[in-house]
Amino acid sequence: MRDALRVGAYAGTVLLLFGILSFGLTGNFDLWTAVHVTGGGLLLLIGLAGNLAGVRRTVAARGTRERAFAATGTLVFAALVVALNVLAARFPKTWDVTENKVYTLSPRTLSVLASLKRPVELVAFFPQGDRGREPIAELAARYTGKSDKVTFKFVDPEKDPQLADQLGVTKQGTLAARSGDDKAQAAADNGAVDEGELTNLLLKVARPGGVKLYAVTGHGEPDVADVETPTGWGRLAVALKEDNVEIRPLLLATAPSVPDDAAAVLLASPAKPLLPHEIDALRSWLAKGGRLLAMIDPGQTPGLDALFADYRLALDDDMIVDKEEIAFLGARLGLDPIVEDFPPHPITKGFKQRILLSQARSITIEVEGGLPGVVAQPLARTHDTAWGETGWRAMMETGRVAKDAADKDGPLVVAATATAEVAGDPDAPADTAKKQARLVLVGDADWVANGNLGNFFNREMLVNVLHWLTGSEDLIVGPPKALRASRLDMTVADQRNLFRFGVLLLPEVLLIGGLVAWLRRKAL
Repeated sequence: MRDALRVGAYAGTVLLLFGILSFGLTGNFDLWTAVHVTGGGLLLLIGLAGNLAGVRRTVAARGTRERAFAATGTLVFAALVVALNVLAARFPKTWDVTENKVYTLSPRTLSVLASLKRPVELVAFFPQGDRGREPIAELAARYTGKSDKVTFKFVDPEKDPQLADQLGVTKQGTLAARSGDDKAQAAADNGAVDEGELTNLLLKVARPGGVKLYAVTGHGEPDVADVETPTGWGRLAVALKEDNVEIRPLLLATAPSVPDDAAAVLLASPAKPLLPHEIDALRSWLAKGGRLLAMIDPGQTPGLDALFADYRLALDDDMIVDKEEIAFLGARLGLDPIVEDFPPHPITKGFKQRILLSQARSITIEVEGGLPGVVAQPLARTHDTAWGETGWRAMMETGRVAKDAADKDGPLVVAATATAEVAGDPDAPADTAKKQARLVLVGDADWVANGNLGNFFNREMLVNVLHWLTGSEDLIVGPPKALRASRLDMTVADQRNLFRFGVLLLPEVLLIGGLVAWLRRKAL
């Protein structure tokens, strides 16, 4: 009977410890844990109560105290290990060690998250077992970890069709976003949603309505719906949709004025001069605090010289010639200057890349004149090896060029901005924000056509320009991160040291500790 009580006490102790361990690791006091804790506790109490005399003798014995000290030390060590594992499980921490930080949210996403003013609910309609669940859960966790206004959950549309109807979701593999009454969704192509698509969802519901840009047409400008030909602007329109920006064509010649919902007007490569009515419409638009992006190729005369002069800007009648490195041929003179000099400006904040122009002209920034309070400044400049070729027409016919005294020395301004404060309503409240007219002038229009949009960072530069024009400076960030394969190069010595520290060190320390304890007990 006494042996049975002793075995019961030992078994109860083991059951009780494993019950506590289960609760610590899972955080759930379920049936398995309850059976272990309750059963183990009862067995331990019964064993102790039925053998009190033996317990007293055992406790009083010298060997028991030593074993108790050893057991206590072991339990403390085990408790520390368990506590660290529990803390690690409940408060996970990750480190992105990739070279380009591809598993860290981009500055653009962080900016959007920081600007959220109301809660956004993300709902992923993915069934159980779908291989897309884990990647999207990991991505969403980065968003919810940075903003308490973003929540995320999975929903099976077959089990919760009511929520699917509310969000307008009709198929599985869809990620939906809802903020107030505004809803948007994105289909998971190839079973995945990337950071750009998810951030775009946030923009659609957090800034409903989007931004509308109007591209002037009727003078031979590129077609904003053309995604096939190299000269079209369709790919730019597609790219801007990611930022909830829409480009619409505007036949200004037949419109009374620039539409009221226009965030900015684009004028690109007009082959023919604008009508006086169109010029007046643009001037009136700017006078009311409008925004204009004008990109004019060499030789084009849109008839906007007086308007540009109001903002202290002027187009030069030249074509930029610069040195180009051509494979197998070395340095040659070319007409496609690489631009990587961007003076400080909100548009180029964090922009440390380069763009590639195609047959560009230079721009002159006047120091005086123009509208009162106009501020004009350079946005992009060529290398000092470039020059503005004034005899460019003959150059294009003969294929020969040489710098002479009439040419303009580099570095040359190829893009410039101008701002002017607009007189507000005198009856408006004192705290009403003042309007500001903004103008960006670029001496090239081909650099963002379909065939050139992907060159270097042309696309990112133009997107930043449009964000500045439309007052969305918080979306201006550096260039996107690219995922590329990374490799850890290790020498034979590095591999040997890694094996020693990872495989041998811990067992070695434990073994030495055990030997020390055994030797101390033997010496007593």
